[in-house]
Order: sequence, then structure tokens, then C-alpha cells
Amino acid sequence: MAKIEKLYRQSPVDREVAAKLIGYSGLSGPASKALAALASYGLVERAGKGEMRVTTRARAILHPDNLSERRQSLLAAAFEPSLFQELRARWPDMIPPEDGIVTYLHWQGFNQSAIRPAMKAYRDTLLFIEQEGANESHGTAESQGPDMSGAEGGKNAALGKARVGDLVEVEIGGTLITPQPVRVRAVMDDAWVFVEGSETGIEMENVSVLERPEAGEGKAPPTLPLEEAKSVGAATPKGYRSETFDADEGEIRITWPSNLSLQSVEDMKDWLELLKRRIARRAGDVGGQD
Repeated sequence: MAKIEKLYRQSPVDREVAAKLIGYSGLSGPASKALAALASYGLVERAGKGEMRVTTRARAILHPDNLSERRQSLLAAAFEPSLFQELRARWPDMIPPEDGIVTYLHWQGFNQSAIRPAMKAYRDTLLFIEQEGANESHGTAESQGPDMSGAEGGKNAALGKARVGDLVEVEIGGTLITPQPVRVRAVMDDAWVFVEGSETGIEMENVSVLERPEAGEGKAPPTLPLEEAKSVGAATPKGYRSETFDADEGEIRITWPSNLSLQSVEDMKDWLELLKRRIARRAGDVGGQD
């Protein structure tokens, strides 16, 4: 950005020229993302078809009249993205832990592939403004008070570790992640907790037990053997299609490539006929054989 401003000040500049000035060979995918990132922080703006210009905010950061102006401009740029404003409101005056951001964004329904890049971008931004001395507080999640992670105190001290069926809440970095109490549906290796409505594991130490069903109260929580868990409700792989049949004894599933050729379909007919005979024999259904 400094190179663009040095040559063009606030005059319009072709986007491809700008991309080359910040180190790219041309207006490639990565270059477009880099320019979009500058725009998301309010450091550059559109100046016409295929053109952009450096903003007043960017110039205030590069050439401030005083340190206060630079600090205010850095903070304004850092929290220009609406997502960063939301995260800042949830964790004010601190750099939240990675797990806290990841879990929060998951609960907010973010695309899984975008969660970690967003988390990294936010933390990197906070670390940068802290390094520049522009942050509102130099504290981080790791430095807020004494380390109590090893203590057994807290809301779940009396009830102990979370169990299947418990009503719990999730707290990371001193902030509640779950919008409301949730029920535990599985526990793995006595270290990871899985709750209703989420596929993401939560570290046991971040889970507080609010309520535990009394013995015999309501229905006993269901169990799901690991081998069955691999198949029940399994997602169909990309590029495949599947059909299921719910037999009295359980689910029957057939999966095949979406681009199956007609020749492969003809070949599969023979295989399905053979499979039908094998299943009939094993079931003792003599009438199912030719």
C-alpha cells in the first residue's frame, strides 16, 4: 500500500498496476485477494472501472499528523470488517484464543472451510495493532489473570466431568460460546465432548455441567457403537450418489459414482443379481434363488 501511495498519492491507479506494486506479477487470483483485503480494511477504494485509489484513512496511517491520529486510523481499519466488529464485541480489549473463535464461528453457522482463515486473519490483525502500539489493551486471553485451567473449581466441580445426557454450557477464554445450555450426546477418550446440534468436539476443560439427569429420570441416553457410527447417517462422498432402504433389521445403503457409464450399469446388473442370491442364501430364503 505504501508503494502505491508513494507513486500515486490518492489519484486513481489501474488495479493491475497496483497489484504489481505490492509484489505480484499481475492481476492474478492471489493479487485480487490481496487488493480485496486492503479494501475490506478501508485502505483502498474503487475509483472507476478497473481502477482504485488509496483512501484518506490509509494516508493518515502512513503520514499522520501525530501518534493519536495514526492510532485511531489503525483501529478504524482493523475493525472495518463487520465480522471483526462482531468478534471484538464478544471479546473486547483482548486477543481471544484460537479455539474460542473457531467454536464461536462454528456455532454461528460459518462455512467450515472459512472458519480457520477468518480466525487467523482476526488474530493476525489484533497482533499487528498490538505490535504497532495501537491496541486498546495490551492484554491477551492468555494473560488475563492467574491461570486457573488446572483447577477443579467452577460450575462443574460438584458434578465432575461431563457425561452423556448432561446439560452443559461451553466457555472459552472467559466467554460463553453456546447461546444456551446444550445436551451432551457423546464423550470421546474422556477428553472431548460432543453436544447436540454440533459435529465439532469441545475440550472437556471448557465444558461446565449445569444439570445431570437423576438415575431413572426420563429416557436413558442412547448409545451408538463406533462401528455403527461410521455408517449411520454417513455423508455421501463428493462425486457419488446413494440410495438407502430401511429394512426392519437396519439400513441398507448402495453408493455409486455419479458419472457411471451405460456399460458399467449393464455390468452392475449381473453383480446385483449375484448379490441378491447371496443375501437370500444367507437369510435362508430359498425362494429367493433361481
